[in-house]
Amino acid sequence: MNVKIEKLFSMQNELNTRIVKEHNLENVSLSDQRRLAFLVELGELANETRCFKYWSKRPASEKEVILEEYVDGLHFVLSIGLELDFTEIELPNEVELTEKMDKIELNHLFLSLYQWGSKSLPNQEFYLFLNEFLGLGVKLGFSFQEIEAAYFEKNAVNHERQDSGY
Repeated sequence: MNVKIEKLFSMQNELNTRIVKEHNLENVSLSDQRRLAFLVELGELANETRCFKYWSKRPASEKEVILEEYVDGLHFVLSIGLELDFTEIELPNEVELTEKMDKIELNHLFLSLYQWGSKSLPNQEFYLFLNEFLGLGVKLGFSFQEIEAAYFEKNAVNHERQDSGY
């Protein structure tokens, strides 16, 4: 697998450190805010997929929009991992993960991720949470390389937003 998860953790740590410093949050626990932010981003992603909107005939948003929302959530998944002192982790095999995700209904996957994101995770459960979130990306039709590239782009945008006082 070519994705450099250590690089993603490092980039997220750099962004988090910058935000904490620039917003004078050095002595503030941000665990609850990060989990809630993850849940909000997960909801925005679900909304763009429209997977739960059984009453509507409108299709899902464009793939690029869904990927951007997905990567917004990934920023907070990585932040949660950093709080648990993860800087590296072995990623699942993308082919095996795809096969596993083919058996899981999309709405069920979102509901499961809501449960994961709603609680404080012990270290040993973070791997399961990350795998499930990566599985969601695969289920949505994204390769690990697409996810990584989109993360790099959005991380740069997030730094630009900090530059402009977002």
